[in-house]
Amino acid sequence: MTVHQPAVTVCIPTFNRRELLSRSLQSVLDQSLEDAEIIVSDNASTDDTEEYVRSIRDPRVRYDRLPTNIGLFGNLSRCLTLGTGRYRVMLPDDDSMLPGNLAAKVAFLDANPTAGMVHSAFRYLDDGPEPFGETQNWSRLETDTLEPGIAFLRRSLAVGGIVCVSSVMTRSSLVADERFDVSDGPYADIALWCRIASRSDVGFLTAPLSGYMVHDGSASSGFQLVRVSAGQHQMTAQHADATLQAHGRFVQRADISAELRTELAGIVAEADRRMRLTVLANRTIPPNALRVLKRAVGWGKGSALHRHLSLDGNTGGGPEAIA
Repeated sequence: MTVHQPAVTVCIPTFNRRELLSRSLQSVLDQSLEDAEIIVSDNASTDDTEEYVRSIRDPRVRYDRLPTNIGLFGNLSRCLTLGTGRYRVMLPDDDSMLPGNLAAKVAFLDANPTAGMVHSAFRYLDDGPEPFGETQNWSRLETDTLEPGIAFLRRSLAVGGIVCVSSVMTRSSLVADERFDVSDGPYADIALWCRIASRSDVGFLTAPLSGYMVHDGSASSGFQLVRVSAGQHQMTAQHADATLQAHGRFVQRADISAELRTELAGIVAEADRRMRLTVLANRTIPPNALRVLKRAVGWGKGSALHRHLSLDGNTGGGPEAIA
């Protein structure tokens, strides 16, 4: 008897957030691509999460409960191994998929066998949860792109992280032996994306296919990595510390040449300097005055100054291999 392998496994790690989980799970059930298995990895919730998930009459949904709480990163790491789909999504229980997400990313990975992962633009979610505001594109790319891993790495290190975790789809075979390493710090996901990029190409889709909820109970807020103000994230010194930890550990541990390690370490150091200056400016200069100052120096999305300070000229690099 042949057992069907779904195109994608969607894992939703959760703990005591039944209401948020219901919205996240429904966004997956509403996807146009139905060839998926959906696994709720429950980190020993004490609310009615189990009752809710077991009440869903959809054969694609599976409830998998841990006997004890193994922590946020432990549950995320577990989601790298559950299920049998050839592709994999780890969807936080407070985030959602927007229409067409699974179909677009499965099609991209099917068409680009050298890509180990694909991520996308996204939109912030309100308490509805409904998308609001402009499309968010941390990657800075303006077209759908398949880029060499080294190009992704240089941009990620220069900008300070360019991937929204809920927007990622990976090849299951590439992450079967991976984990969200607590030693990489609060941004263990950033280090994981770098490790994937060190072994494969990376795809990016400009359509906003994922929703990212901004709220005081999010992991980033819990680690005090960001402040939430008027529905927007404002970076903190802790954000700079965590970014440096994730990127620094990757550069130290990566299996790369000494020359490339020196180059990437320089990018990390310069990015850290700029980020801390930004944190200082946002903390000490009133918002209106900061906007006037930015206009005076020619700062603006897409401007030459913006590209230079954000990317430090490290936007490419060609298809050279990372050993």
